[in-house]
Amino acid sequence: MEIGLLGPVLVRVDGAEVRLASTPQRVILARLALAANRTASPAALIDTLWPDGPPANAAGNLHAYVSRLRRAIGADRITREPAGYRLGVAAEQIDIGRAEALVAAARATDDPAGAADRYGAALALWRGEPLADLPDPTPFAPDLARLAAWRRQVRDEWFTARLAAGRAADALPDLEHATTADPDRESLQILLATALHHLDRTADALRVLADHRRRLADEHGLDPGPAVAELTTRLLTGDAPMVSTKPMNRYLGRDGDLAAVEAALRAHRLVTVVGPGGMGKTRLGLELLGRLPAGGRVHVVELALVSRADDVPLAAAAAIGLRTAPGSTDGAAAVIADQLGDGAALVVLDNCEHVRVAARDLVAGLLARCPGLRVLATSRQRLGVAAEKVLRLGPLAPDDQVELFCDRAALLRDDFPDSPETRRLAADICRTLDGLPLAVELAASREAVFGLRQLRDRLAAGLAILEPARDPDRTTAVSATVEWSYRLLDPAAQHVFDALVGCRGGFPLDALAHLAPDVTRPEPLLAELVEASLVIAERSDPPRYRLLEVMRRVGLDHLGPDRLPHARDRHASWMTAHAERCHALQRERSPRATGLLRAELANLLEALGWLIDTRRWADAGRLGALLAPLLSDHPDLALLAQQERLAAAPADLDAETAGRCAIAAGTARWLQGDLPVAERLLSDALTRLPADHSQRWIAQFFRLTTHMFAGHLDAVQADAGALLVGPDVPDWVAGVGVGCAALSHLFAGDRAAGERLLSVHSGLLARVGEADGFVAYTYAEFAADTDPDRALDLFARAYRQSAAIGQRYDMEVAAIGRMAVLIRSGRGAEAARACRASVDRLRTSGMWPQLWTALRLTAELLVALGDLTTAASLLAAAERDPLAPAVVGPDRTRQAALWAAVERGLGADAAAAARSNGGRRKRATVAEHAIAALAPFA
Repeated sequence: MEIGLLGPVLVRVDGAEVRLASTPQRVILARLALAANRTASPAALIDTLWPDGPPANAAGNLHAYVSRLRRAIGADRITREPAGYRLGVAAEQIDIGRAEALVAAARATDDPAGAADRYGAALALWRGEPLADLPDPTPFAPDLARLAAWRRQVRDEWFTARLAAGRAADALPDLEHATTADPDRESLQILLATALHHLDRTADALRVLADHRRRLADEHGLDPGPAVAELTTRLLTGDAPMVSTKPMNRYLGRDGDLAAVEAALRAHRLVTVVGPGGMGKTRLGLELLGRLPAGGRVHVVELALVSRADDVPLAAAAAIGLRTAPGSTDGAAAVIADQLGDGAALVVLDNCEHVRVAARDLVAGLLARCPGLRVLATSRQRLGVAAEKVLRLGPLAPDDQVELFCDRAALLRDDFPDSPETRRLAADICRTLDGLPLAVELAASREAVFGLRQLRDRLAAGLAILEPARDPDRTTAVSATVEWSYRLLDPAAQHVFDALVGCRGGFPLDALAHLAPDVTRPEPLLAELVEASLVIAERSDPPRYRLLEVMRRVGLDHLGPDRLPHARDRHASWMTAHAERCHALQRERSPRATGLLRAELANLLEALGWLIDTRRWADAGRLGALLAPLLSDHPDLALLAQQERLAAAPADLDAETAGRCAIAAGTARWLQGDLPVAERLLSDALTRLPADHSQRWIAQFFRLTTHMFAGHLDAVQADAGALLVGPDVPDWVAGVGVGCAALSHLFAGDRAAGERLLSVHSGLLARVGEADGFVAYTYAEFAADTDPDRALDLFARAYRQSAAIGQRYDMEVAAIGRMAVLIRSGRGAEAARACRASVDRLRTSGMWPQLWTALRLTAELLVALGDLTTAASLLAAAERDPLAPAVVGPDRTRQAALWAAVERGLGADAAAAARSNGGRRKRATVAEHAIAALAPFA
């Protein structure tokens, strides 16, 4: 026997059609067949026969109708059971069952042509509208809705298989007809655009997607799903999608994430992988499915193509093989749960964020009804179901980022070079993009056009190089994915996100008071941004928050020229307040000052750059002057470079602003060894600032240190004296000034004068020396020639004290002093290790005067160890570099003796050649040369 429901009700027995004499017989047969070999109660059959209310003798009438149906199709085919009636037929005897079997076979094959044929055969079983000959379809409305939605799903899969099989030309007329009949079905619009692209009609494909976007907005006030934006970008960039859910390119990294998801699914019934758009959540899920044991029940529900919450149950029902689900979520859960049963099964819900509430309700209903069910969801925001296990997906590991970039770039260029330089540049690119996999892949697709170096430099200036030129909305997959998340936010959360995009490198919770002062309770809104994966909460105590750099840049572009200055100004105001706080702590020599400075280096760089770029000289000078003494404790090359830009401030500024700009720029030049320019700028600051200005001491102090390195010993004494009587000078500054003045006497050969100065100010030095390491360093220098062991103890104390309060500059100075004692007391191996470590640290710090001092000491050590050629090279390089400190006092005699030893050992000609070669060495290579020479001795 064969039963047909996909059209008028049809029965064939032994190949011959059986005509059912009455409508009630067809109604009963349809209800029993739809029950799919399950029992239908008399009450259910009565409700189906008489939806407006049963007659008085309904039970008797039902019995009579069933008896007549038995006689027509065979008495043994309908059995009476305690719970009701059951039609005893196999699934393949009903056309719906045959269609389901064909669809299951199509989904199981890897052959797209075979899949297309099976889908086509399934759709051919429809003979019109299901149950078309029943006069009142109302009792079957849920079943008819399920069948209609299932047919649409099967039709979509048929089109997908035809495109994958290379049959775009054959599928196009059917697709055009389907999209005309159902214009709001987004999956059809995507398939039509893909087919047009495969037929070299990319312009028409883009027009289809643009029309769909406008129609949704105009008629429904909706945005399309993320799949539309992604396909638009891929069409524009020439990266046409494969019409397959199976990834074709190599999967890289994420072994730890995959293991974590597998473990979580074993321990929890609902696992949600959460992360920003473009982080690779969908691909992770697909890779996980490929690792599961064969034979398990797995159903994948792709929600990226769903734009309305009401369609979530339909998509889920279609994915598990049902003829979709009824309209209500609770009803959908019941129907789908009935299909899933009590056994083990895994349902994967991909891209839930835009229909999160509907997905949450469906999952909650399924988990309550199916004890063997586990659910894996991917979303930019957790679902919010009880007992949900959330795993947050972050960027790839740095090595995996580079491997991903190189792998994708090599696919587009046969001669893509795999070299250390390539990987170094690729690492720079990946860091700029925060390792966001989607952004890394897009950047790799640009490498063949722009080359690595130019691509890196352009990306450092913004994401424009990733944007397609032909997109009328100028959106990329990266910007589109951020905009998509942004539009899902509450307007108040959007406002806070806009306020945060100026932050670079993160922010603490208390920054919200500066960045969004107009928001009464910003904390819940920050939590919403974290939940939506637009802000990352870092695991620290107290926690810090940050926007991925890609998110931040898209957010900055989103603000536009009207709103951007407001956000930037608030950010700069926060950084000025932060610098004031650090400055106040530094006056007290608090160990917290440097830690707070380091925490916000990226934000300070961003704020100062903005103020200089917009020529806000008063604000920039204020911030720069506050940072000057802080950076002397902890130099940062990038921030020093911004400070130097303040030297270009206009000459007609007011005296205070000009003085502050000169302080910032002069200190930066001093820290990097440009002593003449530093002295000029700091002297200019002292000329402009009045005698009672609270920041005058900063210029006085750093001019003192500039004079010291330049060998201007009388000027050192004068500046030190001014600091002892100047206004608002911190004790530690006055104490360090005294130490510098005493050392200038010592280095000039007048030890007694230096000791007298230390004695006169012993009380000040005792107070300052409790926390500041420079006092111990000063006494160590005085002990170095007479008591080396005491000097080493004092240098170690100076290093510890400086490290405790984060003074990197004084730490390095103490380390250099220790090196000199080790060398001059004959401790060669220990001295070699100390020299190597110090040179290695200093070469990346930009502290050139200190580095040259360490290199001169290294030359002294190498003379003692017998490597005269390298020693001559280092001494000559220091002589010719203007950033090297002046050689004064006893050091002049010592250096002359070193050259004499070189000439004795090498001979005059060889010594001259070594001196000439060293003088030609580039600054950056001298340190590497010294480290290599020390290796055999360390």
